[in-house]
Amino acid sequence: MRRLVCLTLNKKTIYLTLFIILLVFMTATLWTYSEPKMLAYEHSLCSSPMKPIEVASCHRVQCPKKPIVTVRQLGRLGNQMWEYISVWAVAKVTDHEPYIPGCLIQTLEKIFQNLTVPPLSCIANCTLETYPVEGKVDNLTLLDGNILLQNYVQLPEYVVPLLNDVKQIFQFKEHIVKESQRLLQKASDGEKNVVYVGVHVRRTDYSEYLKRKYNASLVKSEFFLKQMNYFRIKYKSVMFVVLSDEPKWCEDELADDDVVVMKNNSPEQDLAIMAACNHSIIDYGTYGVWGAILAGGDTFVYNLKWDLAIKMASLLPDWHIVV
Repeated sequence: MRRLVCLTLNKKTIYLTLFIILLVFMTATLWTYSEPKMLAYEHSLCSSPMKPIEVASCHRVQCPKKPIVTVRQLGRLGNQMWEYISVWAVAKVTDHEPYIPGCLIQTLEKIFQNLTVPPLSCIANCTLETYPVEGKVDNLTLLDGNILLQNYVQLPEYVVPLLNDVKQIFQFKEHIVKESQRLLQKASDGEKNVVYVGVHVRRTDYSEYLKRKYNASLVKSEFFLKQMNYFRIKYKSVMFVVLSDEPKWCEDELADDDVVVMKNNSPEQDLAIMAACNHSIIDYGTYGVWGAILAGGDTFVYNLKWDLAIKMASLLPDWHIVV
C-alpha cells in the first residue's frame, strides 16, 4: 500500500514537473516570436544605448488600433527634438498612432518634463501586420500603413500649425529653468526690464558641411552685428546672450558692453538659456532653430538657401530673413 502511494506521488510529481517545463517552453516560445521581434526592431532605430522600459510606464498603453508612425534616432539634441515632435505632429495630421524608440525618449526626458508619446517597447506584445515603411515627406498624408519617418526628419509644415502645443511639450525641467534664470540675471547684473536677445553662432562642425552642401562659407560677424544694432535702436535696455560652439571667436568678433558670451554650459542648458530670451538671431542648424522657436518673439535668420531656418521664416510672420 505504501509503495502504491509512493508511485502515485511520484507520478504526480513527474506530471507536475512536465507541466512546468511545458509552460516554461511555451512562454519562452511566445517571448521569442513576439516581444523580442519588436524590441529588436526598436533597438535597430537607436543610435544611443537604451535602458529597459519599466513595465509601469506602459500600463495605460494599449495595442494600436490604427497604423503607427515612428522614427529613427539620429543626430544630436536639435535633430532628436525634430524627430520626436515630427512623429507626434504627423500622427495628429494623418490619424496615425505615435510611438518613439525608447532610446530617444530616454535622451529627451532628461531635459523635458512633458513627454507623453509612448515607446515602441510598450507594444512589444502587440501584433503588427507589417513593420513601418519609410514614408517620403511629400506624401505622408496619402499613406495608410505604418510609417517610418525619413532620417533626420524636419517637418516645419506639420509642426508650425501646432506650435502652441509644441512649446508645452518641450518644457524644460525645473532645475534647468532655474539655472537659466540665474545666468541671465547674472549677465545683466540684476538690472530689471532688460530685453534679452539670444544669439546662436554655429561654427566648428559646419564649415565643411556648408562647403559641401551649399558651396558656402561660415557667416561673417557683420550679419550678427547688423541685427544687434537693430535691437539696440528698438529697445532702451537690451542684453545679447551669445551661445556658440566657438565662444572665443564670438568674444573676439562680437564683444561689447551689452554682450555676454556663455561658456562651459551643457547643450541643454544653453538651449534653455536661449529659450528664456525674448528674441533671437540665428545663423543655421536645428539647434538654433529650436532655441528661437521656444523663445518666441522676433527671429532674424541668415539667408542660406533651403536651410531649415528659411523654411520656418516662410511659415512664421515674426521670423525675418536677412538679405
